[in-house]
Amino acid sequence: MTDAERKQISERIALLERASALFWRFGGWLPMAIAFLNGWPNEVQLYPWQVGESWRLFLSLFVYQFAGLALDRAISFAKASLDS
Repeated sequence: MTDAERKQISERIALLERASALFWRFGGWLPMAIAFLNGWPNEVQLYPWQVGESWRLFLSLFVYQFAGLALDRAISFAKASLDS
């Protein structure tokens, strides 16, 4: 691999790292904004017998957190493979 290729890959990894940092920072707000725009749930009640539609909101929050974790892991693997 030439130095120009290595520099281009490093720049792309840095761009992905910045995008991942923004996703970690604001990714949790995406499901909240979608839930607000869709109008569900207006009231989150976590009773054992009545969960309602709030499970979607919590599930989407967990999915976005896992997506942020996956982005961070991909970046660390890309940096490690570039270094070796």
